[in-house]
Amino acid sequence: MEYVYVDKNREGDHICYYSDLRKMKAHFPGWDITKSLKDTIEEIVKSWQNRIA
Repeated sequence: MEYVYVDKNREGDHICYYSDLRKMKAHFPGWDITKSLKDTIEEIVKSWQNRIA
């Protein structure tokens, strides 16, 4: 992937991010993570590969 680093927050980006999901799971007990980080990255790579193919 080609990229350019810009030291500025993008519009719409979250200012902070919390990875403790206990509150989310307490409010939505049937919810859980369904994709691994590895699967997510593989999907991103395949998407970029399809764009240049």
